Amino acid sequence: MTDVSLSTDQNVLNKMDIGARVIIEITCPNGQSAQASSTLIGFKKGQYVFIEYPISPPLEFNKIYLEGAEVTFRSITNTTHRDVIAFRTQVHSVIYRPMEMICLHAPKSISMRQIRTHQRLETKFSCNLAVGSHNLTGVMTDFSVGGCAVSLPAKLNSNNLLNQKVSVSIELETVAPITVTGEIKNVDAKEKQSKLGVMFDSGNMSESDLQTLHHQCILKGWS
Repeated sequence: MTDVSLSTDQNVLNKMDIGARVIIEITCPNGQSAQASSTLIGFKKGQYVFIEYPISPPLEFNKIYLEGAEVTFRSITNTTHRDVIAFRTQVHSVIYRPMEMICLHAPKSISMRQIRTHQRLETKFSCNLAVGSHNLTGVMTDFSVGGCAVSLPAKLNSNNLLNQKVSVSIELETVAPITVTGEIKNVDAKEKQSKLGVMFDSGNMSESDLQTLHHQCILKGWS
């Protein structure tokens, strides 16, 4: 069962990285609603949370109605388990200069839900991905016994990748590559970069392979 914790401590917001991806659901006073992706700009503890104005036709249509709109905010924390952080609040205002952004009232309570069973370790291993007939080259930025994140230097089409089977070959400096199979569960595509979340097939990451990756992480940290 997934654990959900509820907190009134505004310091929980520090668990989000500035620039992190945000998913918002907005219900405007005119009754219309929309969901969109945004980016966290920052926050003033206990007062406001600032996010970029999403590029989304439904929200553009309702821009003049946004003030006072009800908002459900979701993002991923920078903790080792990459928990989901979520809260409900209201739009305080829309800011137009020096850039368009939405100012939200600081939440009164914040919930966190653990979505990963295994702790992930940050690293930078070169890797090759085989997705169907396509081959991609990227950098594995974190991993655990259950999955990994891979960064690629291009904006990819999520429709062609999401829920697709993938083989990941992890390049290591002093030992043979480690290959694991899994499924692409998340695609975060930006202007010049994409990040894939891969869930390994059950039992696919052996204890020996996991120990090898841990050891290589330590060696990279010393180099």
